[in-house]
Amino acid sequence: MSAKRILLVTEEWAGSGHRMAAEALAEALIELRPTAYVKVVSGLQTASPALREISRFFYLHMLRYNPGLWQKMHRNDKKWAAVLNKPLAVWLSRRMVRELIDRERPDVVVATHAYCFSALAEAKRKGAKPYQLVGVPTDFCVHRFWIHPETDAYVVAHEQLADPIRADRRLERTPVLEYGIPIRRTFQSSALQDKASWKDQLGLGPQQFTVLISGGEGGYGSMEEVIRVLMREPEPLQIVVITGKNHSLQEKLVRLTSSCPPVHNVIVRGYEPEIWKWMSAADVFLTKPGGISIAEALAVQTPLVLFQPLPGQEWRNLSFLLKHEAAFYARTTDEISQIVRQLRYSPAERKDVSQRMASLSKPDSAEQIAKYLLQL
Repeated sequence: MSAKRILLVTEEWAGSGHRMAAEALAEALIELRPTAYVKVVSGLQTASPALREISRFFYLHMLRYNPGLWQKMHRNDKKWAAVLNKPLAVWLSRRMVRELIDRERPDVVVATHAYCFSALAEAKRKGAKPYQLVGVPTDFCVHRFWIHPETDAYVVAHEQLADPIRADRRLERTPVLEYGIPIRRTFQSSALQDKASWKDQLGLGPQQFTVLISGGEGGYGSMEEVIRVLMREPEPLQIVVITGKNHSLQEKLVRLTSSCPPVHNVIVRGYEPEIWKWMSAADVFLTKPGGISIAEALAVQTPLVLFQPLPGQEWRNLSFLLKHEAAFYARTTDEISQIVRQLRYSPAERKDVSQRMASLSKPDSAEQIAKYLLQL
């Protein structure tokens, strides 16, 4: 029997989380079946580099100059899904077949980003070899860009998120698996170690209340303002700031924290490939509500304080967590300070929210999805 060929199609021009999910899946697949052929590819970069650059330019400029319009597009996702489904998907599917599908000849194609999903569905009808198509949304919502009748299965973060899929009569018999957003296996084991041990391992004060701040891999958000507010707190804080690959922000924050009052311990770090260690050590995690960041925080059950959500999916992610009382939302930097103070002096509240986070967590998601894919 020939080795199963699994293609993981993702995008990284709109953030790194989608690719991280694909890589977590690839790692789980190879661990379960070392003989399998597993490949992670950037869909648009492979099929149409020019369209990728246009899409990236449009996305970044929309968020910067007209975020309200981007939010409106997501609210009217039925209309925009029609554009992605036809005619763009038909045109893009031809390029997908030529540049990717017929070259790789996969048995299974998994998408962790919606942009090329409809094109991959259309390509099923045109490729030389049939394949199974699985959609894996990496947010706590399922917008209509994911809905296509050629889909063989979906994997969602929570049972409530299956509703938009099951509401489509064309997908009544399509499996919707509630395995969760795929994250690295290390998050599953890191929750077993207590926070004091993690702090000691990372060279932090084991007994100091620790706040982790991250704006994602790109270091987005008003991190400078957040740090200024926290440095004004009268009681000692241990503040760890992860700036990702934003080197200029890292340099700026190092200069800012050099004048930090001695009562606090502030550490500024760049990209951290082993971010699970810092999440596990923190008593509170301040971040934007990206799907992967949330899934990782849920796995280690570190209380989340969310701020500055981007329009679209991040607002929906935020809404989902607030509905389940599994996170806090700070509308201003002053509210961040208030919430941190509230959690600091209420261990019972931290424990309660951690328990609610645990009920939503799927730490073994990548392994469960990989097992399913290998038996297709």
